[in-house]
Amino acid sequence: MMLKKRSMYQKFSEILGIALLMLIATIFMLPRVALAATEPTYQEWDKGQEHVGLSHLWFTDRADNGLIPVRQNWKWGFINYQGKFVIKPQFQLARDAFYQGVAVVNRNQLMNSKGKVIFQDKGIEYIGGFSNGLAIAKKNGKMGYLNTKGKFVISPTYEEGTSFYNQAALVKKNGKWALINNKGKLLTAFNIEDKNYGPEYRKSGQFPVKINGLWGSMNYKGKLVVPAEFQDKIEFRGNTVEWGLHRDAYSAIVRQDGLIIPLDKQYYSLGEPQNGLWIIQGSGEGIVDVSGQLIVEPQDDQKVILSEDGSYAVRDMRDPSAGWTFYKKDQTLLFESNYTDIQAFSEDFAAVKVNQKWGYVSKQGDIKIPAQYEEANLFQMGSAVIRKSGKYGLIGNRGEVILPAKYDEIVPLIERTNYMNNRIEKVTTKNPLYRVKLKKNYGIVDSRGKIVMDVKYEILELERTDYYHDIDPIARIQYALKAKDGLITTSYNIETGKRIFPTYALVNYLGDGMYSGVPLGNNSKYVIFNAKGSEVFRSGIDG
Repeated sequence: MMLKKRSMYQKFSEILGIALLMLIATIFMLPRVALAATEPTYQEWDKGQEHVGLSHLWFTDRADNGLIPVRQNWKWGFINYQGKFVIKPQFQLARDAFYQGVAVVNRNQLMNSKGKVIFQDKGIEYIGGFSNGLAIAKKNGKMGYLNTKGKFVISPTYEEGTSFYNQAALVKKNGKWALINNKGKLLTAFNIEDKNYGPEYRKSGQFPVKINGLWGSMNYKGKLVVPAEFQDKIEFRGNTVEWGLHRDAYSAIVRQDGLIIPLDKQYYSLGEPQNGLWIIQGSGEGIVDVSGQLIVEPQDDQKVILSEDGSYAVRDMRDPSAGWTFYKKDQTLLFESNYTDIQAFSEDFAAVKVNQKWGYVSKQGDIKIPAQYEEANLFQMGSAVIRKSGKYGLIGNRGEVILPAKYDEIVPLIERTNYMNNRIEKVTTKNPLYRVKLKKNYGIVDSRGKIVMDVKYEILELERTDYYHDIDPIARIQYALKAKDGLITTSYNIETGKRIFPTYALVNYLGDGMYSGVPLGNNSKYVIFNAKGSEVFRSGIDG
């Protein structure tokens, strides 16, 4: 069996799911406000679709055309950015923002931006959100698609259906799926047994499908770009090449244009390609490039290490005294060594172990930072985490001390999984942020050693990272001075490492450059502010 790879998106989805539970838990810790009405009884479908039903707070991260769905006294309405109700609270449900001037309310009604219900059908069990001009709707136990006028453009005749992406959706009949266009025309037969389908595939223009027990990749016109001949999913998200195990039990490199490059036997792929090279494992480890050429043939008991720049190192593990040999990407020799413990090159330095201590060498094999550390990690933006005398610190690429080795822990605050060398490397961004621990307290420092949050908090952890903001990716950090205190949430721009919106907690992006949150130390208020942090509206949580 080939090792299955977990994509960045999958990990991010898992983190996001956990983060939502954490957010709900945080909300429950906030002071409760008196309710002017009794909480309605939610049906099972409502519970699955409307997470705000779990909270007595206004909570939203959706806006369109300057209208924000909010709930007051268990009824939903829409306010503008100044906090004025444009559409008064009157609906049991208003899950989504407006789309082309229409919003879905009360499961089976459509409303215009003036608050007038322009369509309703009590026979409809629910209407989903709009995408590509159509919303999935369930009637008489069957799925179909409505337009913004409430007309079934695609009749409710299917067991299940997906949202539309790139003017196509998948529908299910008799247990199998088919692709349709936005007029309801079948683009394929009902022969798809399984699939992954969602916005993460829109960029590549193709998504994995399973036909006759095997996986391939289909585009939005219904063409199998990669034939269904593989034992595992063929996925192109941000990548243009994939690793596949063919039905005939050989491994292959699969390109997004459908080209299949078969290898001579079955190999395991270890991680993702680095600079056009892939680590593979047969009887031992080797390296192949994305064109299928064996750069290093797998040999018994052979180990390889691959660096992000495409350089690599090879060692025969059968000889305990044998050192690692380093090569450029073009297979020419960099240098031979007696080092038996090394790491990949990062920013032109590789950590090596000499006499039970770690130091760093250049690409010429010269010791540039003397071996003096009990632990040495990859360089990121000019700094690396080291351990000395049992404590952690940061050094620069000349060996200079950026942060004294006095901390009990230094770990990247924001992590990315790239599986380099078949292990999780922790990679941050332009100015990496690190969580540091001193005795029982935590704080945050950046890669220059600057204290971003004082080391005084008993709880400090990454809650989640949002990638859909209009400025840069935003990390939300939860912290508490004392464990018994309620958690506070603050936000950081992970591209620059700078704290943003420092006076607000529970920050959410509304759209159109506007944000919502609650002021630090005043959890009974709800605030709307712009991208500069300037407040435009403030109200009590209960409206």
